[in-house]
Amino acid sequence: MKKLTMLLMLICALHVHMCHALAADRSSGPPVTISGKITDRDGAPVIGAAIRVKGTTAGTSTNTSGNFTLTAVPENAVLIISSMGYNSMEIILKRTDKGYTASTAKATDAEHLQVTAGDAPHLTIRLSSSVQELGERVVIAYGTVRKRDLTGAVVSIREADITATPVNNAMEALQGKVAGMDITRPSGAAGTNVNILLRGSRSIYGDNSPLFIVDGIQSSYDQINPSDIASIDILKDASSTAIYGSAGSNGVVIITTKKGKAGKSTVNLDVFYGLSGSPHFFHGMTGDEYTNYRRELYRTVNGEYPQDMSQIFTTEPVFDAYNKGKWIDWVGLITDNTATQQKYHLSLADGSGKTKVYTSFTYTKEEGLLSNENLNRYALRMNLDRDIASWMKVGANINVNYSIQNARGKNIFTKSLSALPLGDPYDAQGNINPVFVEGESTPLGDQIPMQYADNTRSTYAFMTGYLDVKPHKDLTYRSVIGVTLNNSRNGKYWGKQAVSNVVNGYAYPLAGIYNAFSYGYTWENIVTYNKTITTDHQLTLTGITSWAKNSADYNNALGQGQELDYYQFYNLANGTQKQGIASSYEQKQRMSFAGRINYSFRGKYLLTLTNRWDGVSHLAKGHKWSTFPAGVVAWRLSDEGFMQGAKGWMDELKLRAGYGVTGNSGGMSAYSSQTQAAMFQAISLDGKLVPNVQYAGTYSNPLISWERSYNTNIGIDLSLLKRRITLAGEVYNTDTKGLLFKRTLPVTAGLTTWASPLQMWQNIGQTNNKGFELSLNTRNIVKPAFEWSTNFSFTSNREKIVYLPDGDVILENLFQGQPISAHYNYKYQGIWSTAEATTAALYGAKPGFVKVATVEKFDANGVGDKGVHPYSQNDRMILGSSVPKWLLGVNNNVTFRNFDLNIFTMVRWGQMLNSSLLGWYTTNEDGQPAGINYWTPENQPARYPRPGINSTLGIESLRYVDGSFIKIKTITAGYTFPSRLTKYAHISKGRIYASAYNPLVYTKNRDLKGTDPETGGSDTFPLFATYVFGMNITF
Repeated sequence: MKKLTMLLMLICALHVHMCHALAADRSSGPPVTISGKITDRDGAPVIGAAIRVKGTTAGTSTNTSGNFTLTAVPENAVLIISSMGYNSMEIILKRTDKGYTASTAKATDAEHLQVTAGDAPHLTIRLSSSVQELGERVVIAYGTVRKRDLTGAVVSIREADITATPVNNAMEALQGKVAGMDITRPSGAAGTNVNILLRGSRSIYGDNSPLFIVDGIQSSYDQINPSDIASIDILKDASSTAIYGSAGSNGVVIITTKKGKAGKSTVNLDVFYGLSGSPHFFHGMTGDEYTNYRRELYRTVNGEYPQDMSQIFTTEPVFDAYNKGKWIDWVGLITDNTATQQKYHLSLADGSGKTKVYTSFTYTKEEGLLSNENLNRYALRMNLDRDIASWMKVGANINVNYSIQNARGKNIFTKSLSALPLGDPYDAQGNINPVFVEGESTPLGDQIPMQYADNTRSTYAFMTGYLDVKPHKDLTYRSVIGVTLNNSRNGKYWGKQAVSNVVNGYAYPLAGIYNAFSYGYTWENIVTYNKTITTDHQLTLTGITSWAKNSADYNNALGQGQELDYYQFYNLANGTQKQGIASSYEQKQRMSFAGRINYSFRGKYLLTLTNRWDGVSHLAKGHKWSTFPAGVVAWRLSDEGFMQGAKGWMDELKLRAGYGVTGNSGGMSAYSSQTQAAMFQAISLDGKLVPNVQYAGTYSNPLISWERSYNTNIGIDLSLLKRRITLAGEVYNTDTKGLLFKRTLPVTAGLTTWASPLQMWQNIGQTNNKGFELSLNTRNIVKPAFEWSTNFSFTSNREKIVYLPDGDVILENLFQGQPISAHYNYKYQGIWSTAEATTAALYGAKPGFVKVATVEKFDANGVGDKGVHPYSQNDRMILGSSVPKWLLGVNNNVTFRNFDLNIFTMVRWGQMLNSSLLGWYTTNEDGQPAGINYWTPENQPARYPRPGINSTLGIESLRYVDGSFIKIKTITAGYTFPSRLTKYAHISKGRIYASAYNPLVYTKNRDLKGTDPETGGSDTFPLFATYVFGMNITF
C-alpha cells in the first residue's frame, strides 16, 4: 500500500511539473540578442570580460573596446559578468510591454548598470574593482596601493597590453610603451634577450640592469611566458625603489603571474606561427659592380686599368669562374633559411571552494635565419592558492623550463661579406665545397655537417611558497620563500673547416664542455598594519626582513687536436694536442631590514617614508652594511575645494615630489674585495717543475664599499574628460657617487701578473643622470561600434661622467663631462679631392684618402699649428654618444565592431652609432659591401675612399654616423568571432590575428639604408621582419 501511495504521489508531482512547463512554454517569448559595453569605474574598457548565461554554457567576452554581443538569450535569463580584478555582477533579463529590460540581482549594483530597453536591449555595465585582486590597485614594493593613492613614479602594464604583441619575450612586448624604459634587441639570433635600461646608465663597471621581482621574489624575466603574466609594474624613482636597497638602484620591474579565480573555470589556448622576411643587412658586391671595383683597385696600384681581367684574377680557377659568371652572394646563401617562430600555450584557471589553481604548458620554437640555429623551450607553470581559514591562506608557485638551443658563430655574416664572390659554393650533389675556388675557403664552413656545434641544454626551476595570516582586521603577516635552480651544459666543437673563432690560445679542431649550476634561496617576511582613524586619517606601517643566498659552480674542459669529427664535444680525451681544465665556485649572501610608513589625510595629502638596511658578503669588512632612506609627498589638488569648478572636465590632478638614496654593489664577483691568486707550474734553475703562486686578476681593497645614488623626482598625474585624456609627467635627477671603479694599478706598484698589471676595485668617481618623461593616453573616438585610442611615451635622458680620479681614460672611452658610452675616434670630414692635392699633402694625405678633423698642436712656446699637420693618433676626438637625445613610442589601437587594429611606432633620435657594417669597407679586401659610393678621379665627391690606397688611417671614421631612426615595430590586425558562432563550439571567446613585426625602418642617415640600427651598429646578426599568424581561444 505504501509503495502504491508513493507511486501516485510521484505521478501527480510529474503532472504538476509538466503543466507548469507547458504554461511557461506558452508564455515564453523568443530568444533575444543582447549587446553592451563593459567599462571600469573610470570609463576605460574592460577587455576580455566574460558574459555567461547562468546555468548554461552559453556566453561570450568583450573585445578590445569592451563591447560584446550575445545571441539567443532566453527570457528571464540571468547573466553573470566577471573579469579578473573586478567584482562579479549578476543581471536579470526581464520582458515588459515595451520590450526587454534588465536589472541587477544586488541592489548595491544598480548604479553600475544602464539599460536601453527594447527588442534588442543594450547594456552599459561598469564593474567595480575587487579588493582581493589587482583591479584598481597597483603593485608596489612589498604590497599594493590604490592607484589614486600612488605617490611614486610607477607605471602599470596590464595583461592585454602584454599579450597584444606576439613575442616570446615578455619585456620585448613592453618596448616603447613605458616612458623612461629603453628596450632594444641587439641581435636577430634565435633566443636573443633584449637590453634594458631604466632612466639610463649610472654605473661605469657596476650593474645597470633593473631588478626583476616575480611573484614577490627576485628572479629573471626571460624564463616567463608572456601569456602567464597578469600584470607588470615598473618602479622608476628612488622613493619607490629605495625599499629594495642595493638591488633597486636601477629601477624595479614587478611581474605578477596569473592565478585562478573562485567560481570560475576557463581554458585558454594561445597559438601563433611566424615566418621571416628579408634580413636588414648589407650584401656583398657581385657582377659588374665587383668587376668595376677590382678594376679601380688595380688602377690605383698600377696607374692604369688592366688590359683584361686575367691581370686581376691571376689564378686560372678564379679567372675561369669569372668568365663563366659564377658569382656568389654569400650573405644571400647563409640567410637562405626561412626563420620561423612558433608558440603553443594551453592554460587552465579554476577555483572551487577554498582552492584556486592556475596551470599552463607552453612550447615555443624559434628557427633562425641560419641553418642549425634554433631554440626549443618547454615550460610548465602551476600557481596554487588555498584558504585554510578566514584568517589564513597558503600558496605555491612553480615554474619549470627546459630548453635546447643550437647557436651559430657571431662572425658568420662578416666572414661572408668579405669572402671572394666567385666560385662554386656547392658541388654537383649540393654539398658545400670546403674550397669553393682554389686558395679560398668557404665562409659556409660552419654549415658543413659535423664541422661546428654550439649546443646548450638548460633546466630552470623557480618555486615560491607563501603563508598569509591575518590575526586582526588591521594586521597582516606574510612569509615568502623562493628557490631558484639553474643548470646548463654548453657543448662546442670547431672542426678543421669551421670558420667561427675558437677560444684564445687554441686552434682547430677544438672541442669544449662548459657546465654551470647556480642556485639561490630567498626568505622574506612582511608585517603590515593598516588603520583608518576617524575617516580622515589612513595609516599603513610595513616592516620587512629579507635574506638571500646565491651560489654558483662552474667547470669547463677543452681538448684540441680531435681527428674524428663525429665525436663532437662528447669525447674530449681525443683532443691529444692540448687540453685545458678549469673550475670555479662563488657564493654571495645578503641580509636586509626595511620599514615603510604610508599616511593619507582625507585622500588629499599623501606621505610615504621608507628606509632599508642592507648587508652583503662581497664588500670589504667593516663596509658591508649601509642604509638607504627615501621619502615622497603627494598633493591631490583636484580634491581641494577651490578646484570644484573644474570637476566637470578634470577628473584628477596630483603633484608628487620625492627624494631617495639607493645603492649598487653589482658588477663585482663574490671575492672582488680580496686579493686573488693562482697556482702555476714554473721551471726552476735546475730544470724541475715547481709550484709558483702568482697574483692574478684583482688586488684587495679593505675600504671597498657601496656605490650610492641620490635621486630627486618631481611628477604630475592628470586626468581629463572622464579619463578621455590621462597624462603622467616626471622630471628627475640622479647623482651617483663612490662609483665602483675597476682601477688598473701602476706597474710601479710592483704587483703585476704575467700578462698585465693588477686591478683593484675602488669607490672613486661620480656620474650624473637627469631627464624628462611623459606618458599621454588619449581616447580619441569612443562610439558603440568604433573606438580609437593612442598612447604616447616620451623620454629624454642625459647622462655624463662628472669626475674620474685620474682624468679621462682614453683606452676605455671614459671622459669627464661625457656620457658613459661616448665614441672617441677620428671625425670624418669627407674624401680629399683632386683639387685639394696640395692641401692634402700638408696632412700626409692624397686625393682619394679619408679627410678627418684635426686637433691643434702647440709647441714649447705655446704657438699652435691651427691643426695643420700630418694625421696622427692625437687627432682623435669625442664624436658623440650611443645615448639617444630622446625616445618616442606611439601606440594606436582601433576597433570597429569585431575587428581590431594596432600599430606601434618607435623612434630613437639623436644617437650616434659605431656601425661595424659601414666600417667594413677596407679598400683592398676580396669582398666589399654592395652599393658603396667610393672615390675615383671621375667620381668626386664620394663617401668612401679610393680602392687600393695604401693608407688606412681615418677609415674607421666611416663607422660613426647619426643612428636616428623611425621604425614601425608592429602592425597587428585581429578579428573576434561573434558569440552566435562561438556558442556552437562551446567557446566563450575566439580571436584570430595577423601581425607584422619589424616591417618598416626609416634611417636618417642614407648610408644605413638596408640595415636596422636597433642593433646598435653590431655586425654580428641582423634583425629581420617577421609575419605572424595566430589565434586565441577561451573555453
